[in-house]
Amino acid sequence: MKAGYIEVPYKAYFKEVEEPQITKDNEVKVQVKFTGICGSEVSAYHGTHPYRIPPLISGHEFSGVISEAGKAVKDWKVGDRVVVEPQYGCGVCSLCKDGKYNICPEKKVLGATYWSGSFGEYVVVPEQTLLTLPDSVPFEYGALVEPLAVGLHAVKISGCDKMKTVLILGGGTIGMSTMLAAKLYNPATILAARRDFYLDKAKVMGCDYVINNHNSNLEEEVMKITNGNGADITYVCFGSEEMMDEAAKCTKRGGLISVIALLGNGKGFPYGPLFAKELIVMGSNMYVHEDFEEVLKAINENRIQPGPMISRIIPIEEVDKALDYCDKRPEPTIKTLLQL
Repeated sequence: MKAGYIEVPYKAYFKEVEEPQITKDNEVKVQVKFTGICGSEVSAYHGTHPYRIPPLISGHEFSGVISEAGKAVKDWKVGDRVVVEPQYGCGVCSLCKDGKYNICPEKKVLGATYWSGSFGEYVVVPEQTLLTLPDSVPFEYGALVEPLAVGLHAVKISGCDKMKTVLILGGGTIGMSTMLAAKLYNPATILAARRDFYLDKAKVMGCDYVINNHNSNLEEEVMKITNGNGADITYVCFGSEEMMDEAAKCTKRGGLISVIALLGNGKGFPYGPLFAKELIVMGSNMYVHEDFEEVLKAINENRIQPGPMISRIIPIEEVDKALDYCDKRPEPTIKTLLQL
């Protein structure tokens, strides 16, 4: 099969590789149509990701068509259009039994060294990870369901509702996904980013307020919008100490900070405001199956219109150029897709 292959750090190329095969009766093989390049794949390209370690075929945000099904698979057939939730838990621990398999310590994630990912033409997945991609939803949008589910999961567990004022820090894929997910709950939504490109995109996708936090005082602007109270919930979608400081300043007393971005261990944290304002800080780890279902339903009903998130579509044969582009980011971009 054709694949985008990361051989060693900073060396990726297109090549023919051995096609993965069904080995369990509950597995299906999916032919990939479109797959997104995530920051984790860029980390794999750098050789710095903890479990996406070259040499490997990475990738985990994708849509496709079932090409083969195991003997025990009853609810799916060849030709079905699908999106795949690219993770599964052990199924036996207390977390899995409680529906929290996304934080199972034995969780497996697609595109890691042990599970050939969606940069390849075919992937093999357990049937419980499948979701139907409606005929009305293009494959390109199907490849965006995974990052949108990341945003929706964070929004849901944070208790967002129409009574809340929401601040989103970061205008990349996860920032935009979180904004679109939050809009489903009809809050007053604010997105802050450093480039007008992201703010313009946010406006097109329905954001109520946008702030360029590079050339304005973010705290002052947020306080103006919120009548001096601050945001009820702040979502940190870009991992830096500066973003955590901004979140602590802009979140109201007794409010909540949801950390979606990966922030390295040992990074500083604004403990003063945490205590003084009695802030709640929570993490959000990926998603669960219901989040995928809700995102697909919202796209199908046009309550989420993710098209403006797609910045470039590049054929898999140019995977080297695509990863280099996502790494160096010579221009503002949100989501780059590979077409297989």
